[in-house]
Amino acid sequence: MTNFRILILIIVIGLNSCAEKKDKAELKEVESKKKVDNEKYDRFWITYEYPNNFSEKVEVYISKENDTIINQVINLKNGIIDSTKSRFFKFNLVKSEKPDTYSGIFKFYSDYDSNPNNINKEKTLSLSIFQKSRDSSYYQTFESKVSNEVEFELVNYESDQLVGIMSELRFIQFFDENGKDMLNVITTELAVDNKPKTHNIGIEIYELNKKR
Repeated sequence: MTNFRILILIIVIGLNSCAEKKDKAELKEVESKKKVDNEKYDRFWITYEYPNNFSEKVEVYISKENDTIINQVINLKNGIIDSTKSRFFKFNLVKSEKPDTYSGIFKFYSDYDSNPNNINKEKTLSLSIFQKSRDSSYYQTFESKVSNEVEFELVNYESDQLVGIMSELRFIQFFDENGKDMLNVITTELAVDNKPKTHNIGIEIYELNKKR
């Protein structure tokens, strides 16, 4: 009788263990689905082909409400980038020795730099990144002066996903038709992501969805 009770107890423990594993698996699946559902934007590139070997590559963000945001733009002639009509960036990420941290260099290519008179004018390049440490989430801004490059660090304990906003403030000096010395202030803002699905809240904060 005692052996029978022990057998019943083992079976009950086994069933509870299986049920617990199933619950955990289902919970993980639900959490994964919620994460995907929370990714508000799909991000991808569209290529437009035109006559005479012209083409245009456009990075777009499509929201769940089907709003379209045009972000980076690259124009090409015979496969070569036309810097006078392009506005884009490149960056790299390398795993750091620090836990949950990646190091990177961000470079912005501006159509305004195609004019040699504008290159050395006063400008500030800022990269604001959404950081996710194990105990807090926050925005951190990295800046460089009179340069198209900025070094940065990404903190993300979950993955190497980068979510941020690039902003360039540029002052261009020129003379009007009357020869008067003038100053043109130009701000360029772009969303920065490295995953095809994202919830880049900077798009709403900087109102990029209303400017495009």
